[in-house]
Amino acid sequence: MNKAILAIMLLLGGIFPMQAQNIIPIPKNTTPKAGSFIIKKGIAISAPLKSGFNAGYLQSHIQTIFEFDIPVISSPQNENCINLIAQDTIPKEGYIMEITTEGINIKASDRAGIFYGIQTLFQMLPPAVYSGEKLRLTEYAIPAVIIEDSPRFPYRGFMLDVSRTFFDKEYIKQYIDWMACHKLNTFHWHLTDDNGWRIEIKKYPLLTEKGAWRGKNEVIPATYNSGKRYGGFYTQKDVKEIVAYAQERNITIIPEIDLPGHSLSEIACYPEIACGTKSNIPSACGEFDNVWCVGNENNYKMLDNIIKELVRLFPGPYINIGGDEVILDYWKKCDKCQALMKKEGFTDEHQLLGYFVKRMENIIEKHGKHMIGWDDIQDNGGLRPETAVVAWRSIDKGRESISKGQPTVMQIAQYCYLDMQYTPAERGHNWAAIIPLDRCYSFDPIGNLELTEEQQKLVLGIQGGIWAELLIFPPRLSEYQIFPRLCAIAETGWSTRENKDYDRFHKALVEKHYDRLAAMGIAFRVEPPKVTYQDQTLLVTLPYPSAEVRYTTDGSDPTPGSRVYQGQIITDTPEKFRFATFWGRTNQSITTAPENVRLHTYLSPKVSIETDIKTLESTPLSNITGYDFSKVVKTDGKVKAGQHLTYIFDEPVTCTTITVPTGYTQIPFYGVSDGYVEYSYDGTHFIKGEDLYHYTAVIKDIKAPVKAVRIVITDTNDGWQCNFQNLKIE
Repeated sequence: MNKAILAIMLLLGGIFPMQAQNIIPIPKNTTPKAGSFIIKKGIAISAPLKSGFNAGYLQSHIQTIFEFDIPVISSPQNENCINLIAQDTIPKEGYIMEITTEGINIKASDRAGIFYGIQTLFQMLPPAVYSGEKLRLTEYAIPAVIIEDSPRFPYRGFMLDVSRTFFDKEYIKQYIDWMACHKLNTFHWHLTDDNGWRIEIKKYPLLTEKGAWRGKNEVIPATYNSGKRYGGFYTQKDVKEIVAYAQERNITIIPEIDLPGHSLSEIACYPEIACGTKSNIPSACGEFDNVWCVGNENNYKMLDNIIKELVRLFPGPYINIGGDEVILDYWKKCDKCQALMKKEGFTDEHQLLGYFVKRMENIIEKHGKHMIGWDDIQDNGGLRPETAVVAWRSIDKGRESISKGQPTVMQIAQYCYLDMQYTPAERGHNWAAIIPLDRCYSFDPIGNLELTEEQQKLVLGIQGGIWAELLIFPPRLSEYQIFPRLCAIAETGWSTRENKDYDRFHKALVEKHYDRLAAMGIAFRVEPPKVTYQDQTLLVTLPYPSAEVRYTTDGSDPTPGSRVYQGQIITDTPEKFRFATFWGRTNQSITTAPENVRLHTYLSPKVSIETDIKTLESTPLSNITGYDFSKVVKTDGKVKAGQHLTYIFDEPVTCTTITVPTGYTQIPFYGVSDGYVEYSYDGTHFIKGEDLYHYTAVIKDIKAPVKAVRIVITDTNDGWQCNFQNLKIE
């Protein structure tokens, strides 16, 4: 053989260990071989395995990047062929991929294993396999290698809440595709909550006719700054289509109907299922009248009918009932619930939740499925051994579930709730934790639980999840929150603990996988740069070595056309500089500024408050007169049309801009959703300003010193209470 050709082949063979490091999730075992396989004209796909979808799926993805057709044939070929081969000795969902100089063999004992082998092959090809971009390649070399791979856990999941923000059928399919590309195999579909019932139940049509919509004239009021009527639901035809789509991609869908709390959407349609009692205790999401009556026997007939329709739609083994965060106060005041307590010999209402859980277990088992629910379902008595638990409140709750012998999925909020903030500067919740990518990656479902070998078998796996109340705006925020953290969840679920390494994972993301995510069309999060100012010099720390950072000098957000950062910037006006990391022309980070520079010089004139709105004693009006921007004033209920809150300055204030924020200080939640601001130069005559948009208004075009600023309410707000903040005056 020509020595030059041999050297090239050896070089290509040596490339693969490096290429394998860029596969996410990282494979179990990789053995590089000499040489490479050249995909060229004449190649075929053989699929003797009963895997018609896999063959067509592979063909449809790779054929687009080459200028030639790639046919599917029935018999394996020794040369110039991608052979999909059945081999019974390979573990479930596992595969062996052999790439030689002659061809590619993907072997598995089931169609899932073949599918996951195909996903690994895709990551060895240009990212255009995901986008359908026609590269018109004439050939492409893949280094020779043997990969032996199988999943660590049988359950590798993602939970999507579609109640608080509705995602349509096609968007759900996109998520299923993105899951499949990362070898995730379980889609936990949170279909109902206080904010909307999202699945057609033919026996109870009001659930979707009324319960799927929110707005001013709907049975469910608007929540989370939603504005006009909105919502939606999936018909049973839609569900069947989505389930079939997921099955082809080896994803099992677990539907969740959240019970007996989180149920405003069904109670608003069928009020008779509630106790009829009242409580002044809001639920975790700030709702009232959202709990089923546990003592009403007719409710179990209704639930039986609902479950009967669900099991016909979802072929997977589980139906999820939620079971979390139930406000027991309604049951304490309910004659039927109290009569049930007396009959059963219960001493407190927590036992009623245990009773409800057991009734639901019986209903679900009767219909041939097993129950699964949040870890709250284990708090009040024993569960059937088949009943699974999703641990969310803490690692200790997961340990407790396992110790009780329950199959357990670990979706611990402090690591796996993808609606949490990446950093304090970004959108999202933080009640569980701030969850940067490395924290998400660090979580291990078994970790330091000190489990026996038998107990370890009860750990089904890991799941990432997202609650969608903050995802209605801006568009596609869900993708930003989920990716790349779901990539970390996927690697934890699939790869061996020994193979996991965050530095390698992060390097794989920025060197290869972000390109793949972009090709999939995902609006993923890009890490922002860190900027400091020292000795008249702006110092920018790149989030990774190859990061493209752009900046502006006028305080505006950088765009793809902004100047590229290429070294130290010397300036005596650092407060005007803004920076962002860019990935291509579609994805960019949040905008950052120098950390140690005061960006805004807010004025702090003496101010007093006048209002006809009743506020909580725990948050006095003085909270919004001292310019501590972490403080708010909370109302004791909803605000109403015609009410107002006025900031009155001791002396007129000379300024250029007044920002009037409402809601929480860190997240757009519980603010004035219908109202406007007005301002006065003399404290008597007011000029109408702009409407509050996403809870905030800005007063500009100020022509004289301002004496007063007023927030005028024009309609009921969309949360159970409303928050007011300090003015930001410049």
